[in-house]
Amino acid sequence: LGNYETEQLINAIAKITDLLRKCWGVAGAGIISANMARTQEGKTVMFNPTVPGKRVYALFAFAGINDFAMLLRALDQEVTHLINNIASVVHDEVFRWGLGDSGQCNKNLGAAFLIVYRIGDFKEVQKKKKEATDA
Repeated sequence: LGNYETEQLINAIAKITDLLRKCWGVAGAGIISANMARTQEGKTVMFNPTVPGKRVYALFAFAGINDFAMLLRALDQEVTHLINNIASVVHDEVFRWGLGDSGQCNKNLGAAFLIVYRIGDFKEVQKKKKEATDA
């Protein structure tokens, strides 16, 4: 492949992974990764979105836009610009204050954002909790 074709392939894969991340979210990334890594006799097994999940500890928060109904009436179609500007700030700050990549805006609900800070896998947190209480 030439440089142009390679660049197109890389861009296509980047767009697909971006769409998967937006559709499935951070939590779904593990499901997608686990499915793509599943093989039988050296061949990739068909994608199965119902593979069992795993328990994790996380903090959940909501950030709301006060008087959203009034803003919606006053700004009409321009309200999307306001929401996008607010979303940019919320996403940046949640990611900035999360340890590693633990802080994520999981969902926009119009007037509110669901924010998730992942603490760790269930077994990992239980192990650390036991170590801390036994010390």
